[in-house]
Amino acid sequence: MDLLREFATGSWSLLWKMFAIVVPMMVLLELFEGSRAYRGMVRGWSRIVGWLGFSEQTAAPTLIGFLFGLVYGGGIIVRDAKRHDLGRRQVFLMALFLSMVHAMIEDSLILIAVGASAFWIVVFRTGWAAAVTLALGMAATAWVRWRRRRAAAEAGSGVALAGGRVRWRWVGGWERRCGPAPYY
Repeated sequence: MDLLREFATGSWSLLWKMFAIVVPMMVLLELFEGSRAYRGMVRGWSRIVGWLGFSEQTAAPTLIGFLFGLVYGGGIIVRDAKRHDLGRRQVFLMALFLSMVHAMIEDSLILIAVGASAFWIVVFRTGWAAAVTLALGMAATAWVRWRRRRAAAEAGSGVALAGGRVRWRWVGGWERRCGPAPYY
């Protein structure tokens, strides 16, 4: 019975700590999003993450996701991807980076409240996410370039790769795999 009571009081205490951290952040974010200071932070953030391959249009959703989590960042990513016509590479890089460092403030405060080291949470997590994003972004770019070169080289042979499948080009109105055109 004592174990159950200790579990309930500990869980309730942690729940109230999380509530005291998350709700004020939600209110501040809503108030802060349209301000001049917010735009300045976004410009500064775009300079910081620019070396990872992010464009300036991806800075706002990445900053929100980095600071407050994927719930806010995800909604803003969808909104900004439509609004700014972001390419697949930018959305891929944002999703990759945010999958590792989402909710940096919220998670850090919660983990610090239960005794974790702030240095290891923030520095290691951010460094790891930057290294993985840079490496996978470079690998994805190299792969796309390789596929484009391969498709261009095969264009003269009548075969081109599209979406990983072999597509036959039309020759004389018939696909090459169908053979010669029948006579009617």
